Parts: sequence; C-alpha cells; structure tokens
Amino acid sequence: MNILQICYEYPPLGGGGGIGASQYAEAWARAGHKVTVLTAHGKGLPKFENLRGVEVIRVSCFGRKQRATATFLTMGIFVLSAMLYGLFHRSKLKQRADVINTHFSIPTGPAAHFIARWLGVPNVLTIIGGDIYDPSKKSSPHRSAPLRAVNRWVIGKADHVVAISSDTKKRAIEHYQITRDIQVINYGFRPTPPPPPEVLPEGAATITKPNDGIFRLISVGRLVKRKGFNHLVRAMKKLPRDVQLSIVGDGPLDAELKQLAAQEHVADRVHLLGYQSRESIYRLLRQSDCYVLSSLHEGLGIVVQEAMEAGLPVVATDNGGQVDLIHEPRNGLLVPIENADRIAEAVMKIRDNPALAADMGRHNQQDIAELHIDHNCKLYLDAFERAMAR
Repeated sequence: MNILQICYEYPPLGGGGGIGASQYAEAWARAGHKVTVLTAHGKGLPKFENLRGVEVIRVSCFGRKQRATATFLTMGIFVLSAMLYGLFHRSKLKQRADVINTHFSIPTGPAAHFIARWLGVPNVLTIIGGDIYDPSKKSSPHRSAPLRAVNRWVIGKADHVVAISSDTKKRAIEHYQITRDIQVINYGFRPTPPPPPEVLPEGAATITKPNDGIFRLISVGRLVKRKGFNHLVRAMKKLPRDVQLSIVGDGPLDAELKQLAAQEHVADRVHLLGYQSRESIYRLLRQSDCYVLSSLHEGLGIVVQEAMEAGLPVVATDNGGQVDLIHEPRNGLLVPIENADRIAEAVMKIRDNPALAADMGRHNQQDIAELHIDHNCKLYLDAFERAMAR
C-alpha cells in the first residue's frame, strides 16, 4: 500500500502529535508499505530525506522560529505551501498515494482534503486534541466560530475519522455537533530503545536509580501554558526537600517558569533541563521515582506511555485522553487540573507508600504492552483498506 501522510508538524518539529504521526509512519514502513510524509520545513532541516524508511518532504514554512511551537501565520503558510506542492506535483504524489492519512484537522485538514480530491484517493483524518480543543488558549478552535466551521467541514468531508482518545472523540461531538462515526485508536506505543553502551556511565551495564534518599519527579513536554507546569512548580513548595523535579522540554515559558521557581523558593529543587534526546529521556525516566502530568488537557499523552513503559507510577490530571491510560489506583492517581495542592497530596501518597508505587509501576508495564504500535498500526491499515474499498 502507498500511504501519504500529511502532518504540519513532524519530528523534530512540534510535540506529541508529530511524534505520534511519525511512529505510525515508521510502523507502516516496517510492515512493508511505502510511506511518504508531507510536512513543514524548519530551520536547518533538509527539504527531502529518508527517516527510518519514511520519505519525508518538507514544504516551505517561512517565519517559524521555534522548534516547539507554531503561529497562526506559519500554520497558514504551511496550508498554502502544501496545497501548491500538491497541485504542482500531482503526478509524483499520485504514485505515492493509495490513501492519505491527515494528522490534525486544523491546520492540516483543508490542505489534505483538496490534495486527496486532486489525487482521487480517500482521506483518513486523525484528530489529536489541540486541533479541536485546548482550554488553555483563547484562540482554541472550539472558541472561534470560523474555526468551528472549518473543523466541522474538515471532519464532515473526511472519508474516515480517527480520534486518538475517547476524550478527543467526546470533544469533537460536544463542540462541533459531529454525528458521524468516529473510531478511537489510541496512539500506539513504540518502546524507546535503550541508549548505546558508549553513552552509559563508565562501568555501568544498566541504568539504575541513584540510592541517595532523593525522591525524583519527572515531567516531559513543551513549555507552554497547556502543560500546566506552573501548577507543578507551585506544588513543589508544598513537598519536602527530599523531593526534586526535572522538567524536560523547551518552549516560550522557560524564563517564566525559572522565575516562578525562584519566587516559590524551590529553584534548587526544580531543574529545567531543556530539549533532550530520546536517549537522555530514556535514562532520566529510569532514574526517576514518579511521573507527573500537570496538563490542563491532553489529547492522549505519549509521555505518559513512556513513563508507563519505564515502570513509573503516574500522577496525572483528569482532563484529557490520559484517562484512557491511568486507572486509579491500579497504575496511578488522577487529580483536578490547576490544583497544586492535589498534585502535592498525590505525590506524597506515592512517596510514602513504596509498595503502592511498586505495584503501580508493575501494572503500568503490563498495561502498556497492550498498546504496542504494531497492533494499533494494523487498526489503521484496516481503516485505510475500508476507505479504499468504499
């Protein structure tokens, strides 16, 4: 099968949505399918390259200055650039596309719809989360009448629609009055390969947690309002000094979070580590004691899946697709959004109950095995075949 995936963000650009798109693209390629990705160009990236068996085409996206975030202008430029590329390279793309998989209804959706029609192939749309609902932004599509109309049109015109979580499906129905069927396929999990031996400390055969009496929290994500890191930093003030926090990721709120940590007198226990490689994140997760997701909303939470695979208990907010993953008290604890007190209480419950923490970590490793990318990738392939048959 020839699969053309269109996604305005593809690693190293963007966050979880782009990572999820890339994981599926690579899984389809491993299964023997020919996969091409049409995405946005970023500074320092080649226009064309083969990444782990996937042909990546990056179209012009002038003005994008940050790896982690896009603006309305750069998203609009991508839509125009993708449509122009599709229009002028129809014969080339026609050879690469029996079906199109569109990631993000906004901004990718309109461009992908027209390209699918020009090529005469079905369009399977994947809705993620922030493309239809982001409570942290005044500009969220669900709050804008024009963007609501675009989303209704894109979702209505797709040949098949997939949501990455039950929450994303619920938001689409609630805010856009969608009556058509939406299939839920959680982002499949791709186990992170261990780092090569040469990057391990000298003499270390495995990665182990330091035995120094420190209870280590970790959280991974872009430093943007939706991730709720300000509430996590405030929670640190309510936790004892033997609790330390590492936040992995870059973004526009870096300086603001550092200033907040200083104001709350926890700067010595809150470590903002910036952007890290997958190998570094692998090590950091396995050297930690608990994962905390403080987001105001998540489409699903790939980072939660990574924490589960590392055998960590999880404290997560209760608003988003992460509720498909965390079932308290089996494998973690759920807390209300924007509530530093409840975050601190949940962390202390896990810190003070090593047996509970160990059970949660073991259950997480059992549960994540059922979401392996190779299984979920087949669900997509089945959806593609049904759309092509129709």
